[in-house]
Amino acid sequence: MNVGYLDYKKLKEFYTIPELCELFEMTKPELRSKCEQYHITPTRNEIGEAGFTKYDVRKLHNKLYYEDRKHQKEWDPWA
Repeated sequence: MNVGYLDYKKLKEFYTIPELCELFEMTKPELRSKCEQYHITPTRNEIGEAGFTKYDVRKLHNKLYYEDRKHQKEWDPWA
């Protein structure tokens, strides 16, 4: 998985599950697995849609970003 930079200031206040899948370029099962791994659960917004608040999106992105960095090989300028 390649998790890129996100400008947290430009995030919406609420993302539905399909919107978050698109933002993170993940399938719904992949997103569900990562949310379960990091104990981040969807909530409902004022019109009853299931999704994630900006706080939870930032929290999940941060976890995925550093997980991705941990799995990358160390940079070797002499390679």
